[in-house]
Amino acid sequence: MHPNEPQAALSATGLSKRFGDFQAVSGVTFEVRRGRAFGLLGPNGSGKTTIVRLLNGVLAPTAGSVELFGEPLTQASGDRLRERVGVQTDTNLYETLSVHENLKIWGELYGVPKAKLPGRITELLEVLGLADRANSLAGTLSKGMRQKVAVGRAIIHEPELLFLDEPTAGLDPEASLELIDYLKQMIASLKTTLVICTHQLHGLEELCEDAGFLMHGEMVAQGAIGDLIDDRWPGKRVTVQLGDSGPRGAAAAALVSDAVRAGTAIPEPDGSLALTVADDHAVEAAVAALAAGGAAIRAVVPETPTLGDLYFDVIKTQREDAR
Repeated sequence: MHPNEPQAALSATGLSKRFGDFQAVSGVTFEVRRGRAFGLLGPNGSGKTTIVRLLNGVLAPTAGSVELFGEPLTQASGDRLRERVGVQTDTNLYETLSVHENLKIWGELYGVPKAKLPGRITELLEVLGLADRANSLAGTLSKGMRQKVAVGRAIIHEPELLFLDEPTAGLDPEASLELIDYLKQMIASLKTTLVICTHQLHGLEELCEDAGFLMHGEMVAQGAIGDLIDDRWPGKRVTVQLGDSGPRGAAAAALVSDAVRAGTAIPEPDGSLALTVADDHAVEAAVAALAAGGAAIRAVVPETPTLGDLYFDVIKTQREDAR
């Protein structure tokens, strides 16, 4: 970390972009703290790629401002600040050059020391599963392999701030998780700050601590993922699986209601109970009441909402509010 730099590697304030009559981004404000991963999430067409271009100075905002590493991003400061940034927003490669040559050119452009560059390329080829395609022409690669090279190009210089736009598009599940694991290592070892734009959520919960949700160019929710989930689904949610003997259905729900004043107990078609209560103590009281009432308890299964649940609930709420 450079001397006197603030905790935020990136901050956007009132960021807006209009193309003619089309408002692509509207008043977006957020920050990403150093050494953390921020998921910029939203459906296709929600404005994710436009925001990344604004955050890098590729596009000039209609209104608002961007700071990178505590310094305003301007025409005068842009080139110098971008030396500390890596960006992957497309899979355009030098088609008639090999994978190795593509990475070598970009390593040189980013100023990777000559003595370090060969080893860095070898490392990336191994990590991205491209070692056996090092000498293949980029134009012969599949979509997934092109995606890997594009990601490698963005991280070859070990940037302090990294923007990845749909980095797992075209990758199989195993390759996606391998890439996410590597990004986690970058954050842990290099304190890399990551902004990942996507609507593909598999594996992101292990990577991103914070997220922002975009709809039609507006940031409709943002914050720490755990806090967003707790705010949307307060309390403890568990499923109590019951055996065939003893009270079930409405009778079992009544036992819980008598023991737990605040909360709900909803009978499910399979005979289990879906409980939403205040805390762990209330869960214990509910289970004790069921046991005392003669219910046969087979299992108590916590139901923890996921990032996927959060994403779809936010999007659904916004669409319903827009009607």
